[in-house]
Amino acid sequence: AARRLQEERQAEEARAKAQLEEDEGLAKEAARKLEEEGERLSREVTKRLKEEGDRLAREATEAARVKEEHERECQAEEARAKAQLEEEECLAKEAARKLQEEGDRLTREAAEAARLKEEHKRERQAAEAGAKAQLEEEERLSREAAEAARLKEEHKRERQAAEAGAKAQLEE
Repeated sequence: AARRLQEERQAEEARAKAQLEEDEGLAKEAARKLEEEGERLSREVTKRLKEEGDRLAREATEAARVKEEHERECQAEEARAKAQLEEEECLAKEAARKLQEEGDRLTREAAEAARLKEEHKRERQAAEAGAKAQLEEEERLSREAAEAARLKEEHKRERQAAEAGAKAQLEE
């Protein structure tokens, strides 16, 4: 009975040992599979991270290119606007200068026209005064001539009367 018990115990130990070896084999297999799966997942994650990093780098590069292009366009637009403004300011200054010159010319012409008008007015007034004096002189001369003619006629009548009186006296 002791031997049978001993044999059963040895058989039980052998089964336990075999079970333990099988469990160890399964555990090693599971550990190997877990390690392979971990490496596969690690490679996959690394690949995905690299792809995502590459995609983000491309997007960042594109964004930087677009930003730089936009900045160049803005600078070009600012330069065009500045040039346009400078040109408009130059044109405005030129127009203001021309307007000033035209205003000065018109002022000079207006002053000259006023001077000529005043001179013409003085000349006309002088001519009118001269004509009036001439007319007055002519009227005076006409009056004097009429007076002289009247006196001549009166003198003629007096002389004729005196001659007629002398003739009558002579005849007497």
